Amino acid sequence: MAIKIKGLIIKETKVGEGDKIITMLTSELGIIQAAAKGARSYKSKFLAGCQLFCYTAFDLREKTKLFSVVSAEPIHTFYEIRNDFERLSLAVYFCDLLNEIGTDLHNADTMLSLALNTLYLLSKSTNLTQLKATFELRLICETGFAPELYSCVKCGNKSDNNFISTQDGGMLCNTCSSQTNILPGTLSAMRHIISAPLKKTFSYHTDNKVLLELKTITENYLLYQIDKFPRSLKYYHRLTKSRE
Repeated sequence: MAIKIKGLIIKETKVGEGDKIITMLTSELGIIQAAAKGARSYKSKFLAGCQLFCYTAFDLREKTKLFSVVSAEPIHTFYEIRNDFERLSLAVYFCDLLNEIGTDLHNADTMLSLALNTLYLLSKSTNLTQLKATFELRLICETGFAPELYSCVKCGNKSDNNFISTQDGGMLCNTCSSQTNILPGTLSAMRHIISAPLKKTFSYHTDNKVLLELKTITENYLLYQIDKFPRSLKYYHRLTKSRE
């Protein structure tokens, strides 16, 4: 059976001398894999459309274990990302996260929209730290693991003077926790990220103090939920630390 589908390539695996298997996120089928014969050759008709990060219109043929690429016309390559190591490392990290937790079909369309918006902003934005924090938190929310940010997860107290507990899944009030309260600006930013319409998720402003706290909370919360530390994130940390 042949199908037409658009997909964002989030992983590529070399096979043999010149082939590859691409993993793509689609709105209709979620995450699927397809074999692209000869795609690693510079003469291949699949070369442009079967690159990592590329959003492509595919003609696929369904086979027993995976699809086979018949044609691949690139819609957006996000090529600018490859011109900067920090942007490239973040793109790989984002795709690793999508491949890890983006398998649920019920919101694949939302996941794809979030991924495309993020890669577009990654190629343009000057505030990569805020972009990373925003993607991490919104992505984990779309998988059904949003933190509770409006009341204490233990007693239900609705005070805004709270500590964010990664292990407890949200806010703890001063009665339930002796930890230092988060900044009001951090709480406001997090509430915006989890509740704003998708197109406005990244549209907010913070100061450096809030951003420093926000990036720590969102990364720790996501890592706790997925229960692993991606190698791509370790590389990103080494890269940014070497640039400080």
